[in-house]
Amino acid sequence: MLAVSAALRLVLALGTDVYFDTAYYWQWARYLAWGYYDHPPMAAWLIAVLGIHATALVCGAGTVAAVWGLARDVYGNREAAWRAAALWSVVPAGMVAGVWATPDSPLLLFWTLGLWALWKERWGWAGLACGLALLSKYPAVLLGLAFLLAAARARRLPWGAWGTGALALLCFVPVVLWNARHEWVGFLFQLHHGFEGRGGWNTFGQFLAGQLALGGPVLFPLALVYAVRGPREQFLLRMAAVVPLLFFGYASARARGEANWPAAAYVAACVGVAGMRPAWQRAVAASGLAVVLAVGSHALFPMVRTERRDTVLWRTHGWSVLRELATPQKLFPGMDARNMAAIYAPNYQLASHVASYTGAVTDTGAPARFSQYDLWPDPTLAPGQDVLWVGEDGPPPPDDLVARFTSVEGPVELAGDFRERRLHTFLVWRLRALKPAAP
Repeated sequence: MLAVSAALRLVLALGTDVYFDTAYYWQWARYLAWGYYDHPPMAAWLIAVLGIHATALVCGAGTVAAVWGLARDVYGNREAAWRAAALWSVVPAGMVAGVWATPDSPLLLFWTLGLWALWKERWGWAGLACGLALLSKYPAVLLGLAFLLAAARARRLPWGAWGTGALALLCFVPVVLWNARHEWVGFLFQLHHGFEGRGGWNTFGQFLAGQLALGGPVLFPLALVYAVRGPREQFLLRMAAVVPLLFFGYASARARGEANWPAAAYVAACVGVAGMRPAWQRAVAASGLAVVLAVGSHALFPMVRTERRDTVLWRTHGWSVLRELATPQKLFPGMDARNMAAIYAPNYQLASHVASYTGAVTDTGAPARFSQYDLWPDPTLAPGQDVLWVGEDGPPPPDDLVARFTSVEGPVELAGDFRERRLHTFLVWRLRALKPAAP
């Protein structure tokens, strides 16, 4: 299972385009800071050092190794450690984070290291790992909550744990200061995104379906069983499994969330299942492996066609055609590529993909929602320069942008195909000769 998982991760990483959201984090890596509108900075830092593919693969392999070490110390033998590592290697949520670089990639690694250090009561290492987890993604705070619940049940809070909390918060202070300088945009975005919206039974049902898909059709229910009926001495791990599921389950009843949000819960769940009956272990392994092989093979060699947009293929293929924007004279004969100042798009994902494939200066325009692009300075444009506007299936450039230029050409169509399937249709406009600024 470990060998199959490692091979599949490598093939998916090399056989797909830059992932849907990963381009956005790559763009962050060009402007390193202590925080960003959506998340803390760890994903951007790692991408800046390792690159997109290495960040995901290294974090993914590191998490598998950390699960092995945690399970070895929980059960005191290597057999259980190998079982836990093998089970985690085929958890769909872990597979995604181990192939495409997202904030989940470092979060899962440092969450596992933090849980391992807390189990061993290595307070200094726990503080460092938890601090790095907080620098990866805000929900890392749930690991601290799981530990406090375990401490309350044991009626014991060692003095070293205070040092753990202090060190973790010290690591997180720069993110707090960054948010303070930017009107708390990161914290407020996550609160609004996670708890405000149209929730109810429908969104809660979507959450459950997402956990059966990304957690695993057998692992998800077993994680709940482990949390309720697991060994008493593993109460910390049981809380580390159930707290993220309960927290995001509650959030899903208030607003529509993302299925990957409680992914860290399945780290402890895999360790717990490694101590269950072999029949349950085989069921988790077989179901998880079936899901990742089915989705992975579909991402590489799609056989099924649907009338609706194929989300897996849409997110992983067809973006590389955007590199043609690096030579705009081929799209608009007579255009001087040296005179192109920037490329605009109607959303931050597309603007980031354009930047990753062209290296051009990019920005967003209406109808884009607020994003990190709104915190960065606007592109510097000089009178007479051109820009491009690119949208998927439209929309045309917004009126306020068009009004700044002398004329508009287009649209020119770029087709993002994969294995004879049309996944993206990009429409490109040229906005010619920026008008001089009014006196």
